Amino acid sequence: MICPICNSPNTKKNGTKLLVTGNRTQEFHCQGCGKYLSFIGATSLANSKYCSSQIDVGEQHRLNSVEPGDILVVEGGNGIRVHGLTDVHVGAVEHDFKKLQDAIDIIEKDDNARWFGNGDLLELIPPHYKINQRGQDIPPEEQYLEFARLVAPIKDKCLFIRGGNHDYIRSFNILDFDVCKVLAKELSVPYYRMPGYTKIKVGKSCYNLVSGHGKSGGANGDMELNKMAAVYSEGDVFFLGHNHQLYVKPMDSLIIGKDGTEEIKRRWYIRGGSFLRYADYARYSFFPIIRTGWVTIEFKEEGIRCWEN
Repeated sequence: MICPICNSPNTKKNGTKLLVTGNRTQEFHCQGCGKYLSFIGATSLANSKYCSSQIDVGEQHRLNSVEPGDILVVEGGNGIRVHGLTDVHVGAVEHDFKKLQDAIDIIEKDDNARWFGNGDLLELIPPHYKINQRGQDIPPEEQYLEFARLVAPIKDKCLFIRGGNHDYIRSFNILDFDVCKVLAKELSVPYYRMPGYTKIKVGKSCYNLVSGHGKSGGANGDMELNKMAAVYSEGDVFFLGHNHQLYVKPMDSLIIGKDGTEEIKRRWYIRGGSFLRYADYARYSFFPIIRTGWVTIEFKEEGIRCWEN
């Protein structure tokens, strides 16, 4: 367990605690700060909820969660390139370390680069889970530390962190402990538990990025993006991960412009790829071979451009 108070990995089991539900939860003693913690207690101590409708990313050091209804605002100056790092799966046997390092190097060297973590950042197969432990080559706590170590050179360029089904859902459902929220706190960035808007301001232009981890399979990646666009109808860019598909697709529609004439409005559909090589489970089940990589979204005053890496 990583201590949510001081972020120390040096915690020891300290018996169990009886809950009002009749169940028991593991308690820990942090050797770093001396606090006694349970998974439920640690989660509540780590909570720091924002209630404003718009949140400036410049205040991210005070922010823990972007709750449904909140809108994160990013000041992009004259233009920024936002890299969506989704389905990284640090700790997985098939994790593509070289591809992730390529992304980190590009972001580090580009003054106008920013990035966000879009879930499944860790492989995270808990003990006695329904999936065999052979799918990961380092234990979950080491995966957390390894991811933090890898992104350390670009942590100051991170816009936000989101959890996925591997990290957030597994840790929360099994342990009642949100590892991604603690990771966001360690990086001093906002945390998205749910899909939502991020407003990108560039010069006199303002764009709405809609992002979520996703949950559908790979049969039709656009179907889930269509659902997302129907719910978040003010979006300019729609970004999903989860199914490891990698593509960007411009979606054009006709609107009535400010001068009363018809014009084309372009929005973007994105499936953000992954940092996994072709896995044995995918090969065994004849899943489609999907390219490893990520997507970059460039926001400029004159418009948006997206590409695959």
